[in-house]
Amino acid sequence: MNVLGIHDGRDPCVALLRDGVLTRIGFEADYSDEPFEVSGFPARALDQILAIERLRPDSIDVVAYAGLTLPVPRSRRELLQQFAESGTFRGATRRLWRVAVAFGEPVVSRRERLAPLEKAGLRADRSTFIDHHLAQAALAAAGVRSPDGRVLVLVCEGSGDSMCASVHVSRGGRLDRVATIPADSSLGNFVETVTYLLGMVPERDEPLLMELGSMAQGPQLAKVLKRLSILFEFDPLLPLNWRRTGNMPETGNCVEFLRSHLRRRRFDHIAGATRLFPQDFLAQWIDRCALKTACENVALTGSVFGLRSLYPALARGDHVRTLGISPIPTDAGNAAGAAIMAVAEKFGVEHVLPLGQPWLGADASESECADFARAEQQAGDVWVDRPDDVEARTAELVAGGALLGRIRGRVDLSRSGFGNRSLLGRGDLPEVRRAAAQLLRPDVFWLEVPAAVLDSELDSLFEDAEKVPRSMQGEYWLTPRRNMGWPMTMSSSGAVPVQVTVQAADPATAAVIKAFRKTMGRTPLLCAPWLTRRGVLVRGLADAKESWRDQGLDGVVAGPFVIMRKSGVEGGRPKAAELARRPFFGGL
Repeated sequence: MNVLGIHDGRDPCVALLRDGVLTRIGFEADYSDEPFEVSGFPARALDQILAIERLRPDSIDVVAYAGLTLPVPRSRRELLQQFAESGTFRGATRRLWRVAVAFGEPVVSRRERLAPLEKAGLRADRSTFIDHHLAQAALAAAGVRSPDGRVLVLVCEGSGDSMCASVHVSRGGRLDRVATIPADSSLGNFVETVTYLLGMVPERDEPLLMELGSMAQGPQLAKVLKRLSILFEFDPLLPLNWRRTGNMPETGNCVEFLRSHLRRRRFDHIAGATRLFPQDFLAQWIDRCALKTACENVALTGSVFGLRSLYPALARGDHVRTLGISPIPTDAGNAAGAAIMAVAEKFGVEHVLPLGQPWLGADASESECADFARAEQQAGDVWVDRPDDVEARTAELVAGGALLGRIRGRVDLSRSGFGNRSLLGRGDLPEVRRAAAQLLRPDVFWLEVPAAVLDSELDSLFEDAEKVPRSMQGEYWLTPRRNMGWPMTMSSSGAVPVQVTVQAADPATAAVIKAFRKTMGRTPLLCAPWLTRRGVLVRGLADAKESWRDQGLDGVVAGPFVIMRKSGVEGGRPKAAELARRPFFGGL
């Protein structure tokens, strides 16, 4: 039983389920020179998955498309143009034309969506279309475990199939929809509009806006927050729904309204209010839904809940026991969700196996790592070592002040690194933190770099970790305890990003964390995603070879091998004590 899931919107991807198990997922952005401009059918990712899995097109039983309808694919450039035309004569003319034409705004027909499928040799008569929000909810429900088998799944995003938010209850794998909220009251579109008004890029920079808002202070912040709070309210007749109030227009077309509504307000106060209002409003919504549905275990998904810095506020509800986030809360996860829903509909929910830990694809073999180490040694200016305990050696070098790229194990589902495709460094060294942040986003000075922790040490290190699901990998924002050696953050809330590692799922990364703890105590172990110069995750040794020297890293851990840049002092090996005395060994 081979089922393909396809998401052909922005950030397209394809997922493969074999006998109910999520086996492979491919993102079209990994094969593009402009990954942030990709939209449409994931043709290259599909060809790559079929080739790796050695599947013939006729061996695919079902092809599940995410989304009953698909708006015209837009690149980020076209999205910015749409925001720029809002409030102009040209923009008003386009909106009137859409109203005059039947069926509203233009969408891609199903015939057009199936055309690339037939070019790839797959049969269109084996295709099915899955509701956008059901696809998102299916992936979130598959990634959360509940003692009683009931999970409350909440979706909140910009828009999808004419909805911006929905409430689902999963019972033994069966999803029942409880409530929906129309797209004209979208909080996601509202946040995107404010992002555009503050000079950032919508659908990309919302996490940066939330981090910037966490630094806002002053008496004027409350006034701006009040101006935003009056724009939305909960429906008194439908307690799980919300709606727009007053003269607030559709959130997808509110650029001019918000420009006037927030006139003469400082940018940091606007960012702070844009963070405080959604987090407080959504925290109430989550608690309402948990109370009305009598579900204590909640899973969140959607682009708004993908803003992980809101997690501490969202977890304050009295009626929520555990609060998890989908492995891929954005639209890119719809491919896997559509495949899961297709298996459940055509073969039964008993054929859908739990998602388990988010590791997909093949590991780099020892022979490939040896070839990589040999090639780097021939290139010069490095020394290569194969220690008996590579995890302990990695922790020793990081404790000495080195910034290392680590490529070991399999790639994670969410493209967050989780230690296997990550940059590792000491969190108490400002130079290392700054270097890691610059490699993530060189144009942002307030970016916080995540740290790696074990799920068994969450309660001892953080104040608000009691609702984080245990035994599951994930990334959350949590508040460190006072006695933890965490450097001062710029955020007024004090929360920091952490990547939770489960020892049973990834014993190698867990061994690095334990060895680092043994040496450095509670000092944070930075664990940032290792990105290429194109901005996509380093997946293989070829990407690592192209990146690590240009990025100025001190070394690379490739499987059992450690490749370190020579110190330049007598051409010898750098020692941990030498590294600790230098501001930043290797430099940028």
